Amino acid sequence: MNKIGFERKEEMKRILFFDLDRTLWDRDEQIPESACEAIRQARANGHEVFINTGRSRAFVYQPQLFELELDGAVTGAGTMIEICRKGQGTLSPQWDRNEVTHYKAVHGQLAAETIRMMKEHRIYFILEGRDNLYCDVESFGDDPFVRQLAERMGDRMLPVSGNEEQWEFQKISCELRDAIQREEALNWLGQSYELFWHHENVLELVPHGFTKGSGLVTVCRMKGIPVEQSIAFGDGRNDVEMFDAAGVAVAMGDGTEIALAHADMVTKPFGQDGIYLAMRQLGLI
Repeated sequence: MNKIGFERKEEMKRILFFDLDRTLWDRDEQIPESACEAIRQARANGHEVFINTGRSRAFVYQPQLFELELDGAVTGAGTMIEICRKGQGTLSPQWDRNEVTHYKAVHGQLAAETIRMMKEHRIYFILEGRDNLYCDVESFGDDPFVRQLAERMGDRMLPVSGNEEQWEFQKISCELRDAIQREEALNWLGQSYELFWHHENVLELVPHGFTKGSGLVTVCRMKGIPVEQSIAFGDGRNDVEMFDAAGVAVAMGDGTEIALAHADMVTKPFGQDGIYLAMRQLGLI
C-alpha cells in the first residue's frame, strides 16, 4: 500500500507520533542527536509532535524526552492523552501540570479479579499506572530486565502485595513462561482486555477499545487535524494499530516483520539516523 504519494507538501501542517522503545530511543533510553534535531526543526516548521507509547505515564519521566518540547503524549497504548496547557508552551514531565484529556484506568473489582486470576494461573505481571508501577519483583526470579526496571523506577515501583488500596493501572505487562491452564486464563482476560503479543510468552493487556491507533485518531480529532495529515513512527507489534490509523506509517529499518508489513515507508535502522532521514524524505524538515 502507499498512502504517501511523496507529494511532500511542506506547507501542510502535520501531526507526528513517535513510539519510544527502539524508535525514538535505544535500550538505555538515549535519543540520537539527529532525531532531536529533526524534531526541533519539525516543530519550528509548524508541525506538532506527540509521543505514542505503550509505556504507562509512570514509566515516561525521562528529562531528555521532555527537553524535546513535546506538544503532547499518548501513553499506556492509548489509555491516557495529555497536551500542554494553554500558555504553557510545551509538555511538562509532571502529568498533573498538563491538560489530561482522556484517561482510562483499571481499578476496583476488575483490578482485584484480574490480579487474582493471574496469580492463580502463575502469570507474572507488572501493573503500569500513571503514578506507579506495581510488581512483585521476586516472582520474576533473576530476570535482568525486571531487576533493571526496578532500579530505574526507584520509589515509583511498588510491590503488588500490600498496596491493594492503591491499585490503579492503564496496562499490564505479562510473562507466561510458567503459566498453568494458560488458555483458560487467556480466555478470561480476553473478555476485558486487548491482548498484544510480543513473544509466545510475553504479552500486554490493555482495556478493550484502546490502542495506539485509537489514541492517534482521538488526538487528531481533538486538534482538528485530519488523520490523513498524521505520520506515525514505530518498530513493533504494538505499533500496528497506529500504523493502520495514520496517514503515513514509517517503520524503522530494524523493526519487526509485522511492523514492516504494515508500514507505508521503511527508513534506515535506529542506529543509522532513521528518524532524521525519514523526516527529511517526507519534507518535514
